[in-house]
Amino acid sequence: ELLLAEKLDPRNAMVQNNLGLAYFFRERYELAAEHLKTAISLDSKFSEARNNYGRVLIELTRYEQAIKELKIVLDDLTYNDPAKAWVNMGLAYFQKGDYSTARDRFASAIQNNRNHCLAHTFYGRSLLELGELQTAASALDGAVVVCRSSKYDEPHYFSGLTYYKLGRTSSAVARMEEVVKLYPDGRYAKKAESMLKLMK
Repeated sequence: ELLLAEKLDPRNAMVQNNLGLAYFFRERYELAAEHLKTAISLDSKFSEARNNYGRVLIELTRYEQAIKELKIVLDDLTYNDPAKAWVNMGLAYFQKGDYSTARDRFASAIQNNRNHCLAHTFYGRSLLELGELQTAASALDGAVVVCRSSKYDEPHYFSGLTYYKLGRTSSAVARMEEVVKLYPDGRYAKKAESMLKLMK
């Protein structure tokens, strides 16, 4: 339907944005980037498309370019969901291995939206990477609560990993068991099973 819409109205920025998102969710990142770039060229003030473009650039490992685009989004005071742009910027820095800057960007996302599951998860993960284990454990426990309705297994797994590194094995085992029980088809189920074998 979107491809048909594009044929009928090729200069419609919203159609180009939606095509970009459709390709993104199918992991066709180069095609997604193409359509999102077209959306921005048709409407330079279309911050949602620019934010989506930044997210795709992260998947393409073009981190500096992503950060540049996301700064433009955050400079747009009319953009109604800055938490999304802060999270994407945090992801760019996280993937670059700059965990302290990533932590600060995720903190900004949380300030803008206290219920942003990904922001809480990666805030905790950044602290874990920085070796701030006690703070990471607390942040990831918070992420588990925030992400409950999203059915997202990542905070459970990394919470368990943090407890294991802290030497709190029973808490770590409980978290890993939650991953396996609550999210048997999740991304971290097999990793959690491996960790449970290691810990028991």
